[in-house]
Amino acid sequence: MTINIVRLFATKLVLFGQTLLNDDMTLSYFKLLVKELFPIMKILLFGHRGQVGNAIEKRSKSQHTLLPISCDITDYQTVETNIRSFRPDVIINCAAYTHVDDAEMHKDKAFAVNALAPQYIAQCAKNFNSLFVHFSTDYVFDGLGYTPWTEEDTPAPLNTYGSTKLEGDLQIINSGCRYLVIRTSWIYGQVGNNFIKSILEQAKTKNNIKVVCDQIGAPTSASFLADSVLSMVEAAITNDNLLGLYNVVPQGETSWADYAQFIIQTSELSSSVQITPILSSHYPKSAKRPLNSRLNTEKFQKTFGIHPPNWKQDVIKFLYNQDEKNEV
Repeated sequence: MTINIVRLFATKLVLFGQTLLNDDMTLSYFKLLVKELFPIMKILLFGHRGQVGNAIEKRSKSQHTLLPISCDITDYQTVETNIRSFRPDVIINCAAYTHVDDAEMHKDKAFAVNALAPQYIAQCAKNFNSLFVHFSTDYVFDGLGYTPWTEEDTPAPLNTYGSTKLEGDLQIINSGCRYLVIRTSWIYGQVGNNFIKSILEQAKTKNNIKVVCDQIGAPTSASFLADSVLSMVEAAITNDNLLGLYNVVPQGETSWADYAQFIIQTSELSSSVQITPILSSHYPKSAKRPLNSRLNTEKFQKTFGIHPPNWKQDVIKFLYNQDEKNEV
């Protein structure tokens, strides 16, 4: 049963209740029960122009009352004014400073967007009793070892981006607000730049593309993230026992080099394009990257009953849709 059918069923229930229940008090309790079982939420969305924000906007605007907003989230008064005026049930923050290398040179800006802004939103979420949904990253870990990271593992970021994101997580967790913090990795979506689009673009002019092979993680579709998060929100909005920190990524793992090879093979752009694996040490960057970005999703799966697809399935779906729309 799709969510729209469920909501139609909820509307019919209310109409049915009005015909049977003459007592106003009984009818009000009946409506409250229907609202609890089938919540239609007011959602305030920050960062709707990004990959995840765009996917959430597309999926939620027909199901909920959605307000996508662009504003300076590093200014407390601006954040507070927008939240006060809309009084949302849910606040979703998809805004972040994600330029990993640039963050090393613009630490204040990265801190303002990734740490201060979540702190401000969390304070307002607590004041207005809104559920706050925020996205974190695999970069909060140092990447040592080969075991997938759990929500209980101790973070130890290697770079400014990771440390500012971690500070944002901690501000939310310690704020006293109702929250879902979603740690994820290697995101790609229909808008903006991402690894898939970069590889496809390079393949048009290069016969050989060098890609690091010792960083391991799971490519995560913005569409999968949006669907998962909305399902989590719909379950947690009336059940505080479901709140907390969760890892959300697809099944399976790959290196960036193998990921690139899969993109080339699946897109069928050119069989002559060769992916050459190299070590991270041979591809120096301003910001050090974690080698082990594996995330354990057992808590997410058990709590919400969601079984993620293998990462390859979503990449194939993405490439097919992009080719069909001629957007890549």
